[in-house]
Amino acid sequence: MDELQQQVLTVLKDNARLSNKEIASRVNSDESAVSAAIKALEKTGIILGYGAVVNDEVLADHGDSKIRAFVELKIQPVKQTGYDAIAKRIYSYPNVVGHYLLSGNYDFLVIVEAENPKDIAAFVFDKLATIENVTSTNTHFIFKKYKESGRILQEEDGVSRMAVMA
Repeated sequence: MDELQQQVLTVLKDNARLSNKEIASRVNSDESAVSAAIKALEKTGIILGYGAVVNDEVLADHGDSKIRAFVELKIQPVKQTGYDAIAKRIYSYPNVVGHYLLSGNYDFLVIVEAENPKDIAAFVFDKLATIENVTSTNTHFIFKKYKESGRILQEEDGVSRMAVMA
């Protein structure tokens, strides 16, 4: 990746809705060079898509909400394929929105999205826990998000808690 591609990528990570002209202005380049850099980043698979950072709490106020949970999995790796074959089975489920191989006490972190806690529990019990090489699960429901993809989701209201003295 060349320097212009790196600069364009940095700008797009912050705001993918900018026009090529606006990006060119920010990276001191011309619009055609920016367009070529973006096409190259897409072609090489560095840029896989574009998305919005959504405040799920505000969305829920408008009647459309899903909940998310982090599910930690301990895995017994498969000979010759290691974690990859099991990972493919897990990330193929449509309600799996994120999947990571970890170091530490758990091998996988799976981010699951559903309409309600019962649906997530059913998914963990019926789909994930029943996979032959899954040895344990640990589920964490997200109650509130404060920051997502580098964006603070809560407006500062100026209210702070009083100190409690014992």
